Amino acid sequence: MPVSRLIFFPEDTHQITDYKKLVTTLVNSGLIQSQAHSENHYLPGDNFLSLLTFLGCSPNINITPSDNEDHCFISLIPVSEKAKCLGFTRTAKPKCPSCTRRIANWETEHWQQHNQTCLCDKCQTKTLYADLNWKQECGFGQCGFEIAHIYPHEAVPGEQLLNALEQYSGFKWQYCYANN
Repeated sequence: MPVSRLIFFPEDTHQITDYKKLVTTLVNSGLIQSQAHSENHYLPGDNFLSLLTFLGCSPNINITPSDNEDHCFISLIPVSEKAKCLGFTRTAKPKCPSCTRRIANWETEHWQQHNQTCLCDKCQTKTLYADLNWKQECGFGQCGFEIAHIYPHEAVPGEQLLNALEQYSGFKWQYCYANN
């Protein structure tokens, strides 16, 4: 069964991060606890709830592991040689960066691969899938981290978290939601 996730990745799909420094940044910011709960599975830290803004009237966020219940945890996405689709929502509808209109019938068999292009049915512009405007419904990159059990649009990262990531790495970070 798919797990909903909030995924963070460098804005430039070709940027790669130093994971030791990333973990240190996430610990220092209070997003994660200093010790991994299990391999590549970090529990939310003391500032987790202040670094993310939860939307809606009553989000159901479980930050403590318990029997028979899913809980939020943070994991690093392994570095890949080439940019790839890190995750997407089943309702993703990309827009063309040229004409800014939604692209109909965009999904092809190999759309998640780094070198695949999409043809806009409105203006006939060819664009790499990674360069389409996904409105946080899909993300492409070579590395990053994800927070499991956050539903699409249930939370947004605060400026403090995004600034900490940029300060540590020297480049901007983006985020997207996934439930694939």
